[in-house]
Amino acid sequence: KMLRQIAALALVALANSQDTHYCPDGWLVNDAGSNIGCILLGGLDERLNKHDAGLVCEGHGGWLLELDERHSVHKNNVIKGMISDKVGQGNWGIPGMKYDDQWWIGATVNGHHSDHNYGNWTWDSTGHEVTWFDWYDGEPSDYHGENCLTYLRDQDIFGYGAYHWNDWDCDWVARYICEAPPSNYLDD
Repeated sequence: KMLRQIAALALVALANSQDTHYCPDGWLVNDAGSNIGCILLGGLDERLNKHDAGLVCEGHGGWLLELDERHSVHKNNVIKGMISDKVGQGNWGIPGMKYDDQWWIGATVNGHHSDHNYGNWTWDSTGHEVTWFDWYDGEPSDYHGENCLTYLRDQDIFGYGAYHWNDWDCDWVARYICEAPPSNYLDD
């Protein structure tokens, strides 16, 4: 009888050790808006081109992050907070754009674009037009054909920073952010 009680307690402890009841271990819950979603931030040392980042997300049953238009500003801020929490404070005394601290967003532009003409950006998985933006000043720049979208960190002298959007070459590397619908494995 004691062994059964220990086994039952172990099973309860295992179930409660699950990070969330919505997302697999290692994923974060995004509750921005009316729908719950799951977010997976790639490792700090994992940098891939956009195509490969998309394949990693597909392998996890998701897609590169998209910011739906209904809750986009709130979701954008939640995701930026998740990234900041994961990365932490940067090095003192080295302010400015941190091009080695970028995270893929699942959007692509067709044709020329600039900070005066944002261009025709669309979300990769839905094909819907991007109708709002969170660009840094001077972005997008379309520097040598940057047709993909990332979060980029701008850091102050104390190592603290903020993330905003940057256009980036799809063949260059960045970290990835996957999203997926919540799991229903607990309902089975």
